[in-house]
Amino acid sequence: MKGFIVIAILAAGGMSAAGCGRRVTLVPVTGRVTLDGKPLEFGAVMVQPQAGPAAQAKIAADGSFRLGTFAADDGAIPGPATVRVICRKDVTPPGGERAFGPSLIPEKYGRFDTSGITVDIEAGMPPIDIPLSRK
Repeated sequence: MKGFIVIAILAAGGMSAAGCGRRVTLVPVTGRVTLDGKPLEFGAVMVQPQAGPAAQAKIAADGSFRLGTFAADDGAIPGPATVRVICRKDVTPPGGERAFGPSLIPEKYGRFDTSGITVDIEAGMPPIDIPLSRK
């Protein structure tokens, strides 16, 4: 959708597989985000494992996503994780500083501690279904 952008929060702290001194195993993870039963057409999904860096993905127009931790689509760390979803309209005026409007989904979904969404990441898992509701 024209005029909209994805807000992607990058994993913090400069953590990398090489920098940690250990090899991190990632598994491919795909999924779909819906809002009141309809695909969420843009935004970002972030998945925070109990230990290690978060994985993230842009949400496509059909609500689908593919998680990446160190690079796009490289997967996520296996195990239990919490999820957050962000979806905001770009309200940057022409030639102005970047600005974003209010969340287009309930604010609770934008924080790991309030989203109420958890997943168990494992090899060979089916796509993750993330149903959001305005209620």
